[in-house]
Amino acid sequence: MLFRDIFKFLGVYFFAFAGALVVPLFIAIYFQFIASPLEHPQPHTTATFLATIGICLVTASAFTLIGRKARGQLFLREGLAAVVLIWVLSPLIGGLPFYLSDTLKSPFQSYFEGVSGLTTTGATTMIGKRFDQVTGEEIPLERVIPGVYDTKYAFYGTIDPIIDPVTGVEQFHGIEAVSKALLFWRSMMQWLGGMGIVVLFVAILPALGVGGRILIQAEMPGPIKDTFTPRIKETAMQLWKIYMGLTLIQFALLRWTNPSIDWFEAITITFSTLSTGGFSTKNSSIGSFQSASTDWVIIIFMLLGSLNFSLYFHALRGKIYRVYEPEFLIYAIILICTCSFATYQLIGVENILLTGEDAGAFTFGEAFRYGTFHMVSAQTSTGFVTTDYDMWPFPVQSLMLIVMFLGGMSGSTAGGMKVARPYMLFRILQTRVESMFRPAAVRRIHLGASEVDTGVAITVLCFFLTLVTFTVLGTFLYVCDGIDPETAISLTTCMINNIGIAFRMDGPTESCAFLSNISLMTSCLWMFLGRLEFFAILVILVPAFWRENS
Repeated sequence: MLFRDIFKFLGVYFFAFAGALVVPLFIAIYFQFIASPLEHPQPHTTATFLATIGICLVTASAFTLIGRKARGQLFLREGLAAVVLIWVLSPLIGGLPFYLSDTLKSPFQSYFEGVSGLTTTGATTMIGKRFDQVTGEEIPLERVIPGVYDTKYAFYGTIDPIIDPVTGVEQFHGIEAVSKALLFWRSMMQWLGGMGIVVLFVAILPALGVGGRILIQAEMPGPIKDTFTPRIKETAMQLWKIYMGLTLIQFALLRWTNPSIDWFEAITITFSTLSTGGFSTKNSSIGSFQSASTDWVIIIFMLLGSLNFSLYFHALRGKIYRVYEPEFLIYAIILICTCSFATYQLIGVENILLTGEDAGAFTFGEAFRYGTFHMVSAQTSTGFVTTDYDMWPFPVQSLMLIVMFLGGMSGSTAGGMKVARPYMLFRILQTRVESMFRPAAVRRIHLGASEVDTGVAITVLCFFLTLVTFTVLGTFLYVCDGIDPETAISLTTCMINNIGIAFRMDGPTESCAFLSNISLMTSCLWMFLGRLEFFAILVILVPAFWRENS
């Protein structure tokens, strides 16, 4: 194992990561020294980001010093180790602003926030604190999840409210009481993690050399790695050009279709949409805008983020026929069927907003809008919400849970299994069943025009077995930590598929603040497993992987 080469790469990476932190630093400077105090009464975090950048630079310098005698090349093992270390260490730096600013008091919650952002999961521990109106003392938040045995939760909020110093009235609470620079950084982390922080730095750091191909192959999700230019650096550059182009288009459409959305809200929503991340700057997520045009713009770009980015590359070169691939067609059919089912089920059901207000029964148009939004949000692993889906009929909730596992297309920013894998599993099963009554026939498994060799088929089966195993294990660990079974299975689904929405205690009006430190770290591990699709994490746990001559 060439440890010096790994450290050298980590040094270069964290110097670049420090550069990324300069953007929220400028946002912090703007709101603290330029914007009107009335525009931003939340806490200021300029010093926090300066300290974080300093720590990041010191870390980068230490790694560079250790790797100064490196050979300058990354092979397979070194590339895998580097990718995993990047994903484990980046949230330590990314979560520092939340901890250093005292926004989140617990280092475990700060790390969780960083992991959730960079893996584009979108789960959060942020929730407003509650105080006794008479004594002014903080009191715990209490929830009860009914069941055969009622599960009672008592925990404290994490975010201090903003109180008007003159009137003593609470101005902001929950997420809306957090520094705008921190909220921007949360969304920006998702944007960086969406296309892949490794892919980004492969594109901009020519020093990586031939190791870049290994890094990008370990980073890109899906059973089949599609590189569409001969040089891996050009592939990474093309991906990021497409990604940035879609970012600019969504930002413009949000501002054009809804003038009430300011530039800050538009850019943070855009960052969280294309990355299929789901962080919001509002307590009621997208539901706070109550705008049909905003909902439909976000639906479109959640879908665009969940498509294989190679389709955009080929479309720009006039190869529209590439759309007619099985994965895309199956994905489209699944979306049409699930959205139609949700629409049918919701007609006449009471629409309970995230504020607790009853907006009346769903009409057909409202059922189509809200049902489509949440089905797309669930399957693309975005996690945006507009209403309290935890009050919806059980068939719709169950279908949301199923599509969370299915996910989007390979080579997209979406989480989940990726639609190609369930299709390949079906084809493997079909071939196996046919061989039972036609044993002499020679069969080949195809994904469109591409033949799936035995090695890929076995990998897909192993992936599915691993997913089932960790889903069961995660649910069991949560239940052992005192979490009710319904919340536990939905939490596992949320974390392992990088979605950010769940049910019951982590429903649309709640957060992950109720989780113990053990469950928070379990959630972080499950988010890493889902983001790197298990194998990159599991392989480094094999002792032989680290042996010098293995």
